[in-house]
Amino acid sequence: MEKSSAVDEVERSSGAAEGAGEPGVGGPSRAAGATDLATAFGSFEETWSPRIAGVVNDYDVKIAKVEGAYVWHAHPDTDEFFLVLAGELTLELADRAPVVLGPQQMFTVERGLRHRPVAAPGTRILMFERQGTVNSGDAELTGDAAWVRASQGVPLGE
Repeated sequence: MEKSSAVDEVERSSGAAEGAGEPGVGGPSRAAGATDLATAFGSFEETWSPRIAGVVNDYDVKIAKVEGAYVWHAHPDTDEFFLVLAGELTLELADRAPVVLGPQQMFTVERGLRHRPVAAPGTRILMFERQGTVNSGDAELTGDAAWVRASQGVPLGE
């Protein structure tokens, strides 16, 4: 069965007709530059120290190992998106019922809403945060919170 001329044209313009994107057929793999999350999570041990796994427009895609309670904080200028990949994450929210997330569940904390993530051991999360967003938001990192490392995210491999 032959492909239609429209499909042939799309493949030619994308390089697929010459084997681009097909491993072992003369072109680079479409997976080239892909981030394997299992490998990425295996590259660091620290908790609550997000790693930048990718970028979407002006947002960082961050991954983190999390355990225990983080600090109460807010991000006055941006929302914060959480996706649980493994484990359980409870988002305690100021003046609202907490949100409990398990694997494959997501939640967006609206800008300005004070929140505190609390995670079960072994929890792994993925977050979207506007580039330059500090993970601890407006929290004062003194006293009991002095252990928190304020960061805009650490590039993978560092």
